[in-house]
Amino acid sequence: MKKTMLFTLFLFSIISIGLCQNVLGIDVSNWQGNINWEQVKAEGYTFAWAKSTEGMTYTDPMFFTNMENGLNANVVMGAYHFARPDNNTPQEDAMNFLNIASAYIGSGFLPPVLDLENPYSGGQAIVLTDMFTSEELSNWAQEWMIEVETQTGIAPFIYINGNYANYLNSSLTEYGLWFAQPDENLSPPINIGSWENWKFKQYSWWGSIDGVQGDVDLNIFNGTLQDFNATIGLNTSDIETRMNNKIHVFPNPTRHLLHVNIGESEIDKIALYDTKGLIQEMLFKDGSIDCSILKSGLYYLHLITKDGIKYILKINKV
Repeated sequence: MKKTMLFTLFLFSIISIGLCQNVLGIDVSNWQGNINWEQVKAEGYTFAWAKSTEGMTYTDPMFFTNMENGLNANVVMGAYHFARPDNNTPQEDAMNFLNIASAYIGSGFLPPVLDLENPYSGGQAIVLTDMFTSEELSNWAQEWMIEVETQTGIAPFIYINGNYANYLNSSLTEYGLWFAQPDENLSPPINIGSWENWKFKQYSWWGSIDGVQGDVDLNIFNGTLQDFNATIGLNTSDIETRMNNKIHVFPNPTRHLLHVNIGESEIDKIALYDTKGLIQEMLFKDGSIDCSILKSGLYYLHLITKDGIKYILKINKV
């Protein structure tokens, strides 16, 4: 499993752990528009899932903005994919998701999620339980999960309501459950089908919080902050390792050469992405990256060290 350098949020969370403290979050898409993530964090929300993709071609137009601004506000972020088994194979859906969201899958992020619910076309609901048998729909979801886990090393979660939880085969219970039950309370969900336990509950579709205009979905994690850190693949020793392996890139903003200083660690892999998640051609030589051919704008530098720690750094090309 990859390890990711993100924020000191997680260290603070472990130190200040309280057994009775609720770990709350939201989930968003382009319908929420521009979000003030600093205000969301100040409201006490620890995590957020953002819609990344739908089907085999669609990308949510706010996905990269939500991920960037959420991470900058020290919100633990994750990506979810809206399933379209009515149109595509699970492999086609998974490929779209991975092409867009793979940079945000790994330790320090929420698990990737398959959102399985009735899609809409022309204003009409497409009832998947009418189109597919339980076995057919379960197999479609299972194949999507396997594809994503195979490509990333991270087991996805599944987002469903009670109708789907009781329709799908028990084979899917090996995956973590994010359960939709908008009953406006934080109590454990009911009617979760073959699952013995749940990880997240979406308890409201009509939340009102500072930083988000209009309604927003509200969620609660089933466990303590320590449990939450374990779910996103972090523990105290991981954080201490990251703090002792600081990385510096300079000058940033840059016009030409960007120098990378990773201290005593060694770089195993390096890649540069734009804000649309597209990998950029670059020359990395003698600890420096030639950025002169890049267009002005924001980029993300991904580094993986030989000891498996992954760093994501924001680079500004001027």
